[in-house]
Amino acid sequence: MDVLRSTSKRKVYNCARQSGKSTVAAIKALHRAVFYPRSMVILLSPSQRQSSELFRKVTDLLAKMPDPPELLEDNKLSLTVANGSRIVSLPSNEKTIRGYSAVDLIIEDEASRVDDDIYAAIRPSLAVSNGEYDMLSTPKGKRGHFYEAWSSEDWERVQFTAEDNPRISEDFLKQERAALGSRMFAQEYECVFLEDMEGGMFQRQWFKLTDDYPRDARPVRFWDKAATEPKAGTDPDYTAGCKMYAKGGQFWVVDMRHARLTPKGNEDLIRTTAELDGVRVPIRMEEEGGSSGKDTTDHYARSVLAGYDFKGVRATGSKVERAAPLSAAAEAGNLFVVRGPWDYQGFIDECCAFPNPEVHDDQVDAASGAHRELTLTANANPNRFLKYASAR
Repeated sequence: MDVLRSTSKRKVYNCARQSGKSTVAAIKALHRAVFYPRSMVILLSPSQRQSSELFRKVTDLLAKMPDPPELLEDNKLSLTVANGSRIVSLPSNEKTIRGYSAVDLIIEDEASRVDDDIYAAIRPSLAVSNGEYDMLSTPKGKRGHFYEAWSSEDWERVQFTAEDNPRISEDFLKQERAALGSRMFAQEYECVFLEDMEGGMFQRQWFKLTDDYPRDARPVRFWDKAATEPKAGTDPDYTAGCKMYAKGGQFWVVDMRHARLTPKGNEDLIRTTAELDGVRVPIRMEEEGGSSGKDTTDHYARSVLAGYDFKGVRATGSKVERAAPLSAAAEAGNLFVVRGPWDYQGFIDECCAFPNPEVHDDQVDAASGAHRELTLTANANPNRFLKYASAR
């Protein structure tokens, strides 16, 4: 209630996941529109989907009112109340934002994920009205306008961690800490601003070097294929293929192929590696978005890896989010690196630098993908491709 009653013109809320940020934003927006005639309220979100979800919370609250106000306009992302007030929910798009003026209230949801240029574009809309600006978010590193606002005495600051939330159980938080690792857990549930651009998601002492792995463990080979062909004078990405085994909640990185090649060179490398691994090893490849990514996957399935257990996998979330479960496994002592004729020390070095933008992260992406596949899926019938073995 203190959050809703505050009269400060600049407020920043550093809130854990599932703390009710969007619901508070919807309540504030609806209260302003209903009780202050001719108010202009903007709800700002990082994406179209999040804008739609936030606005749906507003309309859900409106429907629950015992005596809801009459609406003159009501569509998917805006409404106009009979008293002249408007609520508009916008995605993070500079072209749509610059058209608004004399705004009375801006609520920026998931502010750490909104680009700084969007923030700069929307602020002038408060100049004439001397309106209110509220930011609500979980942290995302020590950078950007959300972190700067949190670090400034010009903003009223409120922090609400997962431990402050009676709706979240201790058992759930314990499971999340184990799944995400201490770094990501600190960000998502303890509201800590991490130095996530300087590496640190992995620590060298977490990697356990070993000379062997269980022969009855489940395997996968996961490829993160470079999207562009290497050219002189550039520093393009590498193609990386991680071979990983899993058993009993533990994981062994056995091999990593890592090279800069032409598209034809990538095909030759991936085909040759599949022949060496054998048909018992499932092959997965990160699939780029759009039709081109689907076409590439289809080409590999038909021409390059015919007869193998192969499929493309669409990536979801940021690279840091995708690497978090692998980091958690390493921190818990469940990630082993098998010594061999591959550059395992280079793999560890890359992990320890991640997510420094000046260091390549292709091996981390490949290992994260392999870990994800072994965690979420099981090879239901590892012998189903053996019928092709005699033909190869």
